[in-house]
Amino acid sequence: MLVAPGVTRLGSTRVNYYVVEDAGRLTLIDAGMPGHFDQLDPALASMGATLADVDAIVLTHAHVDHTGFAEKLRSQGTATVHVHRDDTNGTVRKLPPLHLYWRPASWPLLAEGLSNGLLLTPAVRQRTVFTDDDVLDVPGKPRVVHLPGHTAGNCALLLDDAGVVFTGDGLVTLDPYTGRRGPRLLLDGVNEEPAQARSSLQRLAGLGRRIVLPGHGEPWEGDLADAVAQAQAQAG
Repeated sequence: MLVAPGVTRLGSTRVNYYVVEDAGRLTLIDAGMPGHFDQLDPALASMGATLADVDAIVLTHAHVDHTGFAEKLRSQGTATVHVHRDDTNGTVRKLPPLHLYWRPASWPLLAEGLSNGLLLTPAVRQRTVFTDDDVLDVPGKPRVVHLPGHTAGNCALLLDDAGVVFTGDGLVTLDPYTGRRGPRLLLDGVNEEPAQARSSLQRLAGLGRRIVLPGHGEPWEGDLADAVAQAQAQAG
């Protein structure tokens, strides 16, 4: 699904990852769940590309529903994996708190995770770290906007020329643990530092009108100050 110029959305109705095309080369923003790898090859073929055209995987953070097949693709040869330095901690692999799945609304996410190998997600063994405000030298040249709180290294990735921001789990339009929709934070239990996650929203508010591509939920377009205001109203 083409969601912005040069940007294709893949994954599922609950978990997103994205392909960014730039002059015939590709960057993946996140890597879904391990089982989502099977959709990548046919999706790239429909774009006239192959796995060999993927130069980089840039992670918004290190939770396993975002690192998914990153290590598998990296180990096959050409793609480098990039992650914020605060989400390395010796290994790039974080499991969300499993007690969150007692909620019936979260069971579809749990079922998707179990059927797509979530609990067996391999750690990324080699990675390149980035930090706040870096512009990454990968196709699309995303600019890093650090949004700590969901995880220490959670970040948004900004494509200035395309007017696109990938918000990862710093701002979503679906909370897959509750089923609630619209611009929001994930429920406090999945955020490592809930107060910091709310504070980090302010870094998005001044980015102006953008196409927002979240880690969970449908794209959203408009002034990010409006999205942040809606998320703040729902927080807590």
